[in-house]
Formats: sequence, structure tokens, C-alpha cells
Amino acid sequence: MMDKNNIHVQSRAVIIEENHILLCKTVGLAGNFYFLPGGHIEHSESARDALLRELSEEVGFDFKITRFLGCVEYSFDPQVITHAKCHTHEYSFIFEAHSDIAIDPKKPLKQLEENIETHWIAINQLDEIDLRPEPIKQLIPKWLNLNLNDALASLMIESTFTIN
Repeated sequence: MMDKNNIHVQSRAVIIEENHILLCKTVGLAGNFYFLPGGHIEHSESARDALLRELSEEVGFDFKITRFLGCVEYSFDPQVITHAKCHTHEYSFIFEAHSDIAIDPKKPLKQLEENIETHWIAINQLDEIDLRPEPIKQLIPKWLNLNLNDALASLMIESTFTIN
């Protein structure tokens, strides 16, 4: 039986500037890999709020979420994937985000967390890197070419109500 802690729910961002995508890279693992910036959604936190918090922590400045792109469900074998010490199944809500601050993808961003680095990677080089979860490589170009409306809604109940 799988422990409930093996499932993680995350919120991630697709941030593109001048045909480069902002990615995070693990530091200090046996097999370092790239992933979309963002992270875990805390209890009673919306996916949007979690993403804005995580981006501020990882990148150091504020972003605006422009649209919901999709959700990726991903499961992996902890015997094969070396980073699977904390979970083996994840749901990632993926949003497109932009900053009002001028970002130059030719300049590196300051490393704010000791276990990750941020890198600008040319979109046409995604197939050349270890980007996880793997389906993201094919999904990002498809999502960006779709005329999606914001399809994700969340209702955070903040008050009590009575039923007559």
C-alpha cells in the first residue's frame, strides 16, 4: 500500500523571454536535472498563490500569472529516479507567467536557494537536456500554441455558511 506522502501537488510556471525558457536545475544530486520553476502547494493555499510564492522564493522578484496551461500527472519508479526520496507520484498545475521587470535571458539570475540554480535555456534545446517530468518537453510547445482561456478555477472557502 502506498503511503499518502508519496503524492505531491505542485504549481509550476512556464516563463519565456526571447525564445528562452526559465528552468531550475537541481544541485548536488547524483544525476542533476532541470524542472519548471515553482513548487509544492501548501495546505489551504491556491495553486496560483503557491506559484507566486515559490517564484518569489526561487527567482527573487514578482510575476503575474497570465493563463493556466494544463496539468501533468507523473509517476516514476524510485529505484530508477534518484531524486524520488520524497515522492513517487505528482500532479503539477502549469501556468504561463510574466514579470513586469525587464528580464534579459542572456544574464544569469542570482541563486537564491542552495539546492537549485536557475538557467535560461533556448526553447529549441529542450530535447538536449534532462527536463522532468519528461512529457513537459512535448507539452509546452503545444500549450503555447493553443488559444487557451483560463480554464482553472479554485474556490477557497473563507467563511462558514448555514443550510436551511
